[in-house]
Amino acid sequence: MPSAADVVTAHARLGPSSAHRWARCPASIRLSEQVPHRPAGPAAAAGTLLHAVFERQMLGQSHLHEHEIEWLSELDMGEARARYGIAEFLLERRVDPGAVIGRTDFWGTADLIGANADRRLLLVGDLKTGRGAVEVEGNDQMLAYALGSLALLNFVPQRIVLAVFQPPVLGDQPALWETDLETLLSFKRFISERAALTDGDHPPQPSDDACQWCAAKSICPAWVAGES
Repeated sequence: MPSAADVVTAHARLGPSSAHRWARCPASIRLSEQVPHRPAGPAAAAGTLLHAVFERQMLGQSHLHEHEIEWLSELDMGEARARYGIAEFLLERRVDPGAVIGRTDFWGTADLIGANADRRLLLVGDLKTGRGAVEVEGNDQMLAYALGSLALLNFVPQRIVLAVFQPPVLGDQPALWETDLETLLSFKRFISERAALTDGDHPPQPSDDACQWCAAKSICPAWVAGES
């Protein structure tokens, strides 16, 4: 695997972190582009800080600064790596799932990518700092990262492991979900179809999951009609 990490300074139109939303309501992309951008708040700043600590922990630089949260020092970052024999890993790496499905606007930054060529295994890890539990099984964001990680490997993985590190909810152990290449290829077909729909003038497809964090709720016809 390459050793150099890419620095990402912009956001993708179809970000993996919002894939769960736009894959279920492709119209949310078009509508969100009509809403003024809101600057990141304190929670986002705290998340950025904790991701920096996560990276230092993974690199064996376990010292923490006084202003950083103490529980992160106890997070068992290496548990998943040890379980699956991960010797090679990358941190904060830009991956390009869009290249796999013919898009130029679908990419993001994975917190952790690990590989074990002997076991034909790919590990994708993500740090979550919120207090709402994040489901690892079938996680669209992490499957997108896994899809984009294929280009970094010199083998075809047969085992795909997703790992969510979420200390406020899970403590010091990650939530793990192991799947296979067929699941990833099925996700590739699904996300390709849904990404194509973001380019058209399709009506909203409201749902609890899609609408919860959508920036376009104030102008969405589905919501405006329901309030009138």
